[in-house]
Amino acid sequence: MTVNRINGEVVIFTPKIDIASQNIKHQLLNNYDFKLREENNLTFHFNDLGIILVDCDCDSIYADYVEDLFNAKLFIFATRHSAASGIPALLTHAPGNWTSKAPFGGRPRSICIAPASSLKIALIELHKAAEEYGLEDWRVGLEVTHHGPYIKNIPTMFIELGSNEKYWRNEIAAKAIAQVVMKVAEKEVVSSNFNFKIGVGFGGPHYAPRFTKLVYESEIAIGHIVPGYVFDEITRSEVISAISRTYEKVDFAVIEWKGLKKHHKNFLIPILNELNMSWKRI
Repeated sequence: MTVNRINGEVVIFTPKIDIASQNIKHQLLNNYDFKLREENNLTFHFNDLGIILVDCDCDSIYADYVEDLFNAKLFIFATRHSAASGIPALLTHAPGNWTSKAPFGGRPRSICIAPASSLKIALIELHKAAEEYGLEDWRVGLEVTHHGPYIKNIPTMFIELGSNEKYWRNEIAAKAIAQVVMKVAEKEVVSSNFNFKIGVGFGGPHYAPRFTKLVYESEIAIGHIVPGYVFDEITRSEVISAISRTYEKVDFAVIEWKGLKKHHKNFLIPILNELNMSWKRI
């Protein structure tokens, strides 16, 4: 049984082994008013809004244990993003695994609770920060739901700096990510109702360009995104989880029409209809 968890409003996690995370942590401590505290044999930083900043002892994708240590409205992992392309990137997404495979942490067929509104705010703030810090040429966007950790009860999101060591060490980009992390955390503390229309996404590629455009340019917030490349392996249960494991009540599903094959649509749409979930295509 979980006991003596440390309570905060938002907890920001920065894995010790992650170059980008530690770079972001350095910017957070240098530019925001955090104080040092020790409690329950844990050392962490906190501020007057109840925002906690703490290192993870393992890589973020394996940090399932943090829910045993902290309780909050929102968990934010501020981490690196890795890609063979090496494209500089500022990204955000919810974590989880759609299929029976979990090669990068978490549990098979298990997803975290996606905070759709906070993901939308992160995307908006990433665009603002990219412009403010001269990073307009960097990729800014949403990713689909992928990798660990598995956090059962606390809404969880990643805000990432990518995509290779050159950019993980970039202090300007880390300062931009730190600013976005704090904007998201502060709005979570002071705002209880964002009044966005809440959707869940189905289809399309990993970097979700059409969902990114939709969320950035409209009043819609998207929680989980189930990419086209997992549809041959998912079941009805994962479709239901994408909806039920969104923090807010989902208003509708959004289908990237050209990002799904015909037989995938024929699988998905009857399930949505059965659930009385309205849907729209993009």
